[in-house]
Amino acid sequence: ERAIQCLRMLLEGSSIRSVERVLGVHRDTIIATMVEAGEKCQGFLERTVVQVHVNDCQVDEVWGFCYAKEKTRVRLGLGEDTGDCWTFTALERNTKFILAWHVGKRTPADTRLFAEKLSRATSGRFQLTTDGFTPYLTAIPAVFGNRIDFATLVKVYGEPEDERRYSPARVVDVIPTVRIGNPDEDRICTSHVERHNKTLRMQIRRLTRLTDGHSKKWANHEAALALFLAYY
Repeated sequence: ERAIQCLRMLLEGSSIRSVERVLGVHRDTIIATMVEAGEKCQGFLERTVVQVHVNDCQVDEVWGFCYAKEKTRVRLGLGEDTGDCWTFTALERNTKFILAWHVGKRTPADTRLFAEKLSRATSGRFQLTTDGFTPYLTAIPAVFGNRIDFATLVKVYGEPEDERRYSPARVVDVIPTVRIGNPDEDRICTSHVERHNKTLRMQIRRLTRLTDGHSKKWANHEAALALFLAYY
């Protein structure tokens, strides 16, 4: 019962140390419980989310970091399991179901791995929309071939009104581009998956900006994501 309380607090956006203070459970025990549950959740999702029939899928990446930010990682010569840590997610537009996800670097290799996970999770022909991240343009066709209707949507931002604002500038234009097949131009959109990024940042303390609640270990970060996405 105490373990479930710890997990529920983590799923509501509490930090490890706040859970420790409220419930009186040592932080090492909380982390060990989260990692064990997260690994089991990851296995559960891989077994169950397979060959799902979908109509409209949107893909995006949300940034986080482990141990140190990328500039510090490079300066200190740290390993690839630190620094920038991107979470790729694929969301079904109508049901808001997360079809596939992947934690890695924002590289062609990790993009390809994510595309393969999405391919295993889906069946049939469907529409897929991504942003303008260049590796998608090779990874998606290589993995899916012609079985999808694929388009990209690039948002053009204007000049920031206030440089002190910690938010993107206003969107002044969007550029939809058909890549494969015949996607419905009215449904070329990434707004739903971008809104889900907000849910991730609100509910997972490790992704909340401008706090020291970031992950210190890559495995813990991945377990926290698996735990939340299975719960979600």
